[in-house]
Amino acid sequence: KAEKAVKASEQKIEQMEARLKELDNLLMVPENASDMTLVTEYTSTKKALDEEVERWEQLSEELESVS
Repeated sequence: KAEKAVKASEQKIEQMEARLKELDNLLMVPENASDMTLVTEYTSTKKALDEEVERWEQLSEELESVS
């Protein structure tokens, strides 16, 4: 069960990192740089990514202690 949670967390992290990369590319275009919708999505995705990485670390530690 812990292993499944770690894998699910890794998938979420991958998806968020991919989306951040897309948003980063969009925000590099001068006309998009002031698009607050993109900026807001970028910051909220970054925050969610940081939280998921913390969750992944906790799950990984739990998995190691079980193994």
